[in-house]
Amino acid sequence: MSFRRKDRGGRFICPVGHTSRPCLSDCLFYVRCDEMPGLGIFSWFSYQLPIQVRLELIKNVGFNATSLWWGDEPNDDKNSQPEFARRIGLDIDYIHAPGNNCNDLWYDGINGDDYHNLLISCIDDCSKHDINTVVAHITRLSSRPSVSETGLNRIKKLVDYAEKKQVFVALENMNSIPHLDFIFENIQSKQLGFCYDSGHEFCNHPNADCLSRYGKKLFAVHLADNFGDDDAHLLPFDSAINWNKVMLNLKRCKEVRYLTLEADFNRNHKNSQIYSDLTAIEFLSLAHSRLLKLINIKDV
Repeated sequence: MSFRRKDRGGRFICPVGHTSRPCLSDCLFYVRCDEMPGLGIFSWFSYQLPIQVRLELIKNVGFNATSLWWGDEPNDDKNSQPEFARRIGLDIDYIHAPGNNCNDLWYDGINGDDYHNLLISCIDDCSKHDINTVVAHITRLSSRPSVSETGLNRIKKLVDYAEKKQVFVALENMNSIPHLDFIFENIQSKQLGFCYDSGHEFCNHPNADCLSRYGKKLFAVHLADNFGDDDAHLLPFDSAINWNKVMLNLKRCKEVRYLTLEADFNRNHKNSQIYSDLTAIEFLSLAHSRLLKLINIKDV
């Protein structure tokens, strides 16, 4: 994967904000910015703040992009978020579809139809807001049904619709390698691809080698760390994932626009106490520095 990101005029963009090419020598970590990816973070990062405040903090720290949860929340109009983010200078990497009923996708019945229709509506909203990608779950983490023709047929219809709307559908590795294999073996489309979640791989299927398996279909990434016992959503280098290996594998994959953190840690988790004294801006600054450290990893 090439870690180069261009603007619409074909110029390379510095994630830190420098405008010269190559970047000035005082750039953090002394990395040429025309060789760096865009830096993103999920809009929910475990601090109870209004979405507009969170997005402003994300921008002020130096991130280029955010990703948006596309569920319905009280007193929060999701359809206003893309415009607000862009107005303050953030790009939208993807929207994340709700996944509470994703197991129903594989069963006959109205619940599976409802989840399919929810994903259809997310594709419509991507098209409406000029967002490239929707990330979707096809199983839950805690349990999963068997693969089925019912589920495959629903996903075929979903992909057909995505092709018409020119929206990319990125399926995330939950606890679902057999399901991803089944789908990718039976559906070939430029609009269907993969969202890599480093934390899910490490604690649920550490031997699956997801990036080698699906790297040619890579559309988006969720980067977070854990100790292999559960999906703690810690920052890179705060747990046990081998980030040298992850970054080396990413560089062999299809190019993505952004490296995006999914750092919505559980405040009650024992391993999250390392962040307990940090303000939101301090946490985001630390997160930004960890992404820069990731892209500075050299091939080994």
